[in-house]
Amino acid sequence: MKSKLESRNPKGDNYIKFIKNKKMAIRTEQDALLNAVKNNTGSAIQPTAAILIDDTAEHTGPFFAITALTDAVVDVSECDMSFITDVADFTIPKGVTIYGAFTSIELDSGTVIAYSL
Repeated sequence: MKSKLESRNPKGDNYIKFIKNKKMAIRTEQDALLNAVKNNTGSAIQPTAAILIDDTAEHTGPFFAITALTDAVVDVSECDMSFITDVADFTIPKGVTIYGAFTSIELDSGTVIAYSL
């Protein structure tokens, strides 16, 4: 039984084989690229530790990401966020992750998970 491609193809079986092989080659190249990306970046930002912060004490990192489990107010005056200039206390909305080089973090309220490398 002929496939739809075979029944509509006026160019013959060799052309159909060429098209099928071309599609397979493209898919194989995509798979190779995706595997290379996965193998070379798999642990690039994989945290070595994650801590739950649900108090107002200062927590020392370094942290590369902070995820808010509830709306969380970051007390900038008590944190070392020297990579940010002219910043005031800010709220990380529930479910949002922020990335940066956080040496330490202190909350005024809320709950977060802080990730370190």
